[in-house]
Amino acid sequence: MALIEKYKLIQAFEPKTTNAAITSNYITLKNSITATVVVNLAQTAGHETQISLYQAQDVGGTGAKPLENNVPVLANEDVSASDTLVRQADGVSYTVANTAKNKQVIFHVDPAKLDINNGFTCLNVRIGASSQATNFASGEFILENKYAGDEKN
Repeated sequence: MALIEKYKLIQAFEPKTTNAAITSNYITLKNSITATVVVNLAQTAGHETQISLYQAQDVGGTGAKPLENNVPVLANEDVSASDTLVRQADGVSYTVANTAKNKQVIFHVDPAKLDINNGFTCLNVRIGASSQATNFASGEFILENKYAGDEKN
């Protein structure tokens, strides 16, 4: 089975500087079993950049608020030295170390962790401003679909 038959890959945001804060679009998790959020950082200047997950009631961002239920977080604080992801404390955000390194942070989100009782079915990711024009980030969502070939997300 090809990757795209079981998973939907969505660019959260294109590579851009973290000089200013970054906010991705919201995606719906209604037809997803799991969602993985992948953020890559290229930091030429050390900065404790925070990556946070938010939830909303629709893809327009209605009622947007931080995700409240912790999810698994993995991080690699120096992808140039190793491809090993290290499990971090579960959370709704992660702050990288203040080092000039290339980094990767991954969140695994079960849609049940959203405030579904109050109609929250959508997710986005936010990157705090580093005030460093030479630091960059990019992000992707990888959705495991309930149905093969599901394109409704």
